[in-house]
Amino acid sequence: MDIRHLRSFIMVAQCLSFTEAAKRIFIGQSALSKHIAELEEEMGVALLIRHHRSLELTAAGKTLLRESVSLLDRVSDIIEKTRQADRGIRGSLKIGCFGGESAFFPYALKRFHSLYPQISIDLQILTLKMIETALESEELDLGFVVMLGNELKSNTFMQRLIYRVPLCFLMPSHHPYASEPSIDIAALSNESFILLSEVESGQAIEWFNTFCGSRGFSPSISMTTTRMEGIFWLVEAGFGISFWSKNPTLTRYIHPGISLVDMQGEDAFSNIVAQWKKNRHNPAIPLFLSMLETIDKSN
Repeated sequence: MDIRHLRSFIMVAQCLSFTEAAKRIFIGQSALSKHIAELEEEMGVALLIRHHRSLELTAAGKTLLRESVSLLDRVSDIIEKTRQADRGIRGSLKIGCFGGESAFFPYALKRFHSLYPQISIDLQILTLKMIETALESEELDLGFVVMLGNELKSNTFMQRLIYRVPLCFLMPSHHPYASEPSIDIAALSNESFILLSEVESGQAIEWFNTFCGSRGFSPSISMTTTRMEGIFWLVEAGFGISFWSKNPTLTRYIHPGISLVDMQGEDAFSNIVAQWKKNRHNPAIPLFLSMLETIDKSN
């Protein structure tokens, strides 16, 4: 069925006049009459009763009018959605975050929504391990994780470096080195360290062991936890020391009982990395990543 013929029929049925309908859709009256005749022939039914000076819909014509109006509305909607999908401005994006993206993420969300208001965002705050699991199972389109050091090791996901800041030690405020501006980790070789668990962040533990080994000692990791909040509590309670990204936005939330001391070393950096599955072809992913490249993340 030719959509143009259906549109012509709807206009004739609403006007009950070939002359008026032809004016409204800007075609000749003879062409309009031909559209209706071809539609009747294709469907095998009479749609109109033609009187000398008027038109009347048959029972079949009334049914077609009732059904075709909603059908054409649906066709128009499909066409618009298809065009928007082609431009990458409609759809959804499921993002996983671990909570350390505060320096840039609120503005990024605002910016992305202003650029692509018809792409909905499903934002989930998860542990690092949960993010990787959800990416693998395709419950997430895009996830942010943290990696330490100067080299980002490739894995099963596509990766892009988004944000990089130096590391600093987290110490109880009464610690002997708490007032130092910076310190080499070798001076802390006899300390007990509190880290994220290996299940949660195996890359961080591997980097930390290598980093300490390059300074001539093997660290004593006395406690682990699955969340940074747990590290803050344990450090403040005096169970040991840890380290964290020296992010101005995040350091505002450090409790008074914790002191921040810069970590010396060319490799002492934290990197927030975007990850996505190689065969995940959501067009919103490259749009979000491109937007991230345009915003200022230095606050």
